[in-house]
Amino acid sequence: MEVNKKMIQCKHYPITYTLLIKKVKNINLRISNKGEIVVSANAFVPLEKIDEFVTSKITWILDHQKKVLERSAQCVRSEEELMLFGNRLKIKRSVSKYNHVSYDQEYLFVQYKEDSDSEKVIQNFLDKLCKDVFLDVATLTNHTLKDYQLPFPTLKIREMKSKWGSCMPAKQTITLNKKLIHYPLEFIEYVVLHEFVHFIQPNHSKSFYHIIENYMPDYKQRVALVEG
Repeated sequence: MEVNKKMIQCKHYPITYTLLIKKVKNINLRISNKGEIVVSANAFVPLEKIDEFVTSKITWILDHQKKVLERSAQCVRSEEELMLFGNRLKIKRSVSKYNHVSYDQEYLFVQYKEDSDSEKVIQNFLDKLCKDVFLDVATLTNHTLKDYQLPFPTLKIREMKSKWGSCMPAKQTITLNKKLIHYPLEFIEYVVLHEFVHFIQPNHSKSFYHIIENYMPDYKQRVALVEG
């Protein structure tokens, strides 16, 4: 991939952009996290045509550069935080050669490539964490309920507005709210058990809660962590 810096005269002032020569069908333009203009085009596109394309996008460029700078200033003024497993973590971002997210008891460390959106890096991390954690909890729950010989259900994860989870016994499917990842693991375990027990009792009768209490005697305290 060839990388060039170019300066062109645009209306009343010059602008500089980074040109990446690579195998793409169209001329692509984006604004980096630092507010820089980055253009991608294949080697067969004349430089004059690329300059014309950038000039034609000047209104869009100025608007998005303004938003990037405002977002950057906002990050400096206010401390960014994210809830993970019930812990409030401070977000530390840094530009790196690769995208990677890790965390400890106090911080969420976000490393991202210069041409990446750090928010998308965080969301991708959370999506993967949901899949891994929810699958582990579901596997353990299925084993806990082994006396009932329940088949392992299809596990779905999505954002839900009014439910932590849902169960469809006829389709052997459990759907979990991805927002659960922000809450204590004890509560996640309760929600998963709750949905599994619906394969045994498809209602919220006394028998339903008797089964839950039998396998999770402290379930009311777990619910109180979020809803109390």
